[in-house]
Amino acid sequence: MPLRTKLTEKLGISHPILLAPMGTASGGALAKAVTEAGGLGIIGIGYGNPERIDQNFLAAGNARVGCGFITWSLARHPHLLARALDHKPAAVMLSFGDARPFAAAIKDAGAALISQIQTVAQAVEALDIGADIVVAQGTEAGGHGATRSTLALVPAVVDAVRQRNGEVLVVAAGSRTGAALPPR
Repeated sequence: MPLRTKLTEKLGISHPILLAPMGTASGGALAKAVTEAGGLGIIGIGYGNPERIDQNFLAAGNARVGCGFITWSLARHPHLLARALDHKPAAVMLSFGDARPFAAAIKDAGAALISQIQTVAQAVEALDIGADIVVAQGTEAGGHGATRSTLALVPAVVDAVRQRNGEVLVVAAGSRTGAALPPR
């Protein structure tokens, strides 16, 4: 049974689940499977190249998927954003760097702009560039430099976002701990 939330309504999905665009782990086939299960699959472009972008969107078939970049790497190869936008992603997630140079192109392409952040200050910056969705990632959720746990970070981000723009959605990043993983 679908779960209706502001996130499901905004992204046109049945379940409030976003696939994290984890480098080479979140390819087109996995993104397609997540989308077909009712969430939004997001292809991990990471440090990508044009061929890898095309291959992953091809693997996703006709599924409505998004893609995600490591922003500081995208700054070194900005042409990759245009290549990804040619595939008409539903959303583009930017993580770990200054998203400002890319925000307008993403919004102009009609994709939702998702900004992954690790601090309240970064959440405010995401609002300033027009992010539609802010993903709050704490230390135990793959933090990559975060200094605050997700449990403490998310409510602080929600408060900051609500004060500035109540239309922007906040999503909590999932945990990378092995506790929920089945034994090998």
